[in-house]
Amino acid sequence: MAKKDNFEEYAQLEEYASQEEISSIKSELLTCPELNTSITGTIIKLDKNFAKSILVATNDMVVDEQGLVFDAFIFAAANYVAQAAINKEFSVVIGSKCFFYAPLKIGDILELEAHALFDETSKKRDVKVVGYTKEIKMFEATIQIVNTEEHIFNLKRPPLTTAKPAEDPNAPATIASPEAMASALIASMGK
Repeated sequence: MAKKDNFEEYAQLEEYASQEEISSIKSELLTCPELNTSITGTIIKLDKNFAKSILVATNDMVVDEQGLVFDAFIFAAANYVAQAAINKEFSVVIGSKCFFYAPLKIGDILELEAHALFDETSKKRDVKVVGYTKEIKMFEATIQIVNTEEHIFNLKRPPLTTAKPAEDPNAPATIASPEAMASALIASMGK
């Protein structure tokens, strides 16, 4: 069964880009080199600050007997095409705002386009992603991505410059805002 699904997915991709074009684009991609594109989509167009991908909804993505695709696969595909639009070796998503306008079902083909905003020398970038199935807008997002000089696991935290105040066990826990977390990540990169 899996071989049949892979063949059908390949045949559907051929309607959008040839295998040679897909291979050429893959050789240009710096981001996500080990990603399983059968569940995140295939990049079929790559330009400066732009990427386009195709996600073929397969059996592996379905959550019920009616063929509903789990929305996390749509978000993963949007994340991948956003990272491809920036196309940096080391980058990480730090935030997103997304809207799912309609469900995806098995056999649907989701076309995603990503446009990276801001100057490409900026460490923090916003990427607009829009997804369509049969010319119906299914998904829209703004994804914030930070580019780093090295792998995120190799970055070091900056040293604390002030003593940590004594914690009051009766005080409510504070949760850092996404903006504060993003600022701390950018600060840890030294810029």
